[in-house]
Amino acid sequence: MDFNTKVDEQLIYEGKWLHYKFLHFEVNGHKKVWEFVERPPGHRGGVEIIPIIKYKEKPSQLILIANFRPPIRKFCLEFPSGLVDQEGTIEENGLREIKEETGYTAQIRHFQYNGVRIRNDPWKSTENEVSIVVDIDGDSEVNLNPKQQLESDENIIVYKMNMGKTLADEILQLAKEKDYEISGLLWFFALGQQFTN
Repeated sequence: MDFNTKVDEQLIYEGKWLHYKFLHFEVNGHKKVWEFVERPPGHRGGVEIIPIIKYKEKPSQLILIANFRPPIRKFCLEFPSGLVDQEGTIEENGLREIKEETGYTAQIRHFQYNGVRIRNDPWKSTENEVSIVVDIDGDSEVNLNPKQQLESDENIIVYKMNMGKTLADEILQLAKEKDYEISGLLWFFALGQQFTN
């Protein structure tokens, strides 16, 4: 059976940022209808940035944000991220997003897994993004007093967290204190820190 064969795609709603569709297909002789959303044609995906701030005299830290997400009507702890503009490379878009959302100036880390395309919710969306790790010089003058450059509809709070086995506990404590939600990508990153030696 060719699972990539589309039987019929039906556009239900066409919004500015999302299209809502029905996919009509057949599995083992049974007709099915699947509801999903996708970005409009021409969309280049998103970029998720894992920003690590490094210092000469103290341990590195992870920068994360609390971003107000209207669908859940709460702030959500997550990595800085954004849609990839039509202009520029994914890396350039990532550096722009980290500057806008946190105020920090970063450099792309030479990391073998930069540029991996990931799917956050393939059961309901065609959404995809690329993850990149960036380094931030915490001792550099340009990063001593970072100033966000948010768009008028953005509400983002910046946090610095300790790397390592305490990260998951720090995230849980902050989420409890502030009544924040936690994004899946950030949480799995924090859990991964539990398995380091």
